[in-house]
Amino acid sequence: MLGSPLFRAVLAFVALAALGWPVWRLTHATASAPQAEIAAPVKAAHLTITFTLAPRGVKVRHLGKEIWSVANPPGAIEHDLALPWPKEGVDLQFQIDWPADAPLAAARVRVTDPDGREHEKSIFSKGPADEVLTFP
Repeated sequence: MLGSPLFRAVLAFVALAALGWPVWRLTHATASAPQAEIAAPVKAAHLTITFTLAPRGVKVRHLGKEIWSVANPPGAIEHDLALPWPKEGVDLQFQIDWPADAPLAAARVRVTDPDGREHEKSIFSKGPADEVLTFP
């Protein structure tokens, strides 16, 4: 026989107990290491929206908050937005209130980011539209 079963069991227990402390530290959060959210600096971006059919209203949201709205806009609108612009880009939610019985309508959304690059996306809808567009 190559050793006592009792000795092997004690050796296995000691090995597991030695690994217990690092595993516990990895799986439990501590008060000394706060997980703070790093906010991106607020920067200016320019928004231009053109419509094929004038809507009754437009709302633009960022992170669930309404950052701009306009009622009865003409065929094209522009606005400067001041919002946090991380290097990953931003998600903007557009709520466009076209009449429910209207034909297929489109909106071309152009955003000039703080670095001067222009990004263009489109929204198509029959009736009201609620779209989230990502601008890198």
